[in-house]
Amino acid sequence: MPESLKVLRRRVRTVRNTKQITRAMEMVSASKLRRAQASLFVARPYIRNMEILLARLAPEADAAGHPLFVQRRVKRSTLVVFTADRGLCGSYNATIIRIAESHLRDLPRGRMDLICVGRRGHQYFSKRAWPIVGRFTDMGGVLNLEQSRSLSDYLRDRFLYGETDEIYLLYTSFVSTSVHKVVFEKFLDLDESALAAKVPADDRAPIEYIFEPSRERVFEKLVPAYLEAKVFITLAESFTSEHASRMLAMNSASNNCDEMRDTLTLRLNKARQGTITGDLLDIVGGAEALQKG
Repeated sequence: MPESLKVLRRRVRTVRNTKQITRAMEMVSASKLRRAQASLFVARPYIRNMEILLARLAPEADAAGHPLFVQRRVKRSTLVVFTADRGLCGSYNATIIRIAESHLRDLPRGRMDLICVGRRGHQYFSKRAWPIVGRFTDMGGVLNLEQSRSLSDYLRDRFLYGETDEIYLLYTSFVSTSVHKVVFEKFLDLDESALAAKVPADDRAPIEYIFEPSRERVFEKLVPAYLEAKVFITLAESFTSEHASRMLAMNSASNNCDEMRDTLTLRLNKARQGTITGDLLDIVGGAEALQKG
């Protein structure tokens, strides 16, 4: 029995120390979540207005034969999967990976290339012989304009140089702290009808634009800026969802620690009471034996 008491005390102490760790991680994730939310909510109106502007100008770009608006016969596709660099964020990574696998299985092996943004996705798919053509890791869940621009340029160059005929993004969109939505959408080529669908119904009146200095120079600046903004907002959505998922996971772990500590404390008290009762019975038995002797 004393050995059981020792084990129970050690387990209670371990659970208490684990709770301190999970509570600290929850607070860190909450702080990162607030910063990520601030960046996300500032960026959303910008990308929304950028999409509306590009949708209005898309017919002009299509007429000018802009290379990013050209629809090709699809021989090779690219899927960009956004996961986290670290774990301990509930089902966040597992959900993205499961949906990515379902999309990969829909196409013949060898037709779909994979680009992993985040270490967890790369670790998973690199062990399953999927054709990974690029990876962007060690971002640490922190938005960085240079990294998002580098990813945008890489994807754009793959399309322009004919290494792929279409590019899709798979990421998690932030709805609320407890609700995140997995999004699968086309990145390139730019689809005029898809862009037009994002224009509000009451704001679709035709507008005649004057291009200065020229139509080609406007699209030369506008389209890369849109692609950079799109990648930036995608990273912002992913990182915000990641921090929210980790905060909730650590909160749940802390609550589980409280429940486990209460259960172990009850078992410890029962075991200690049993030990005390046994010691008292031994004392009483000894005293009776001395009196009879």
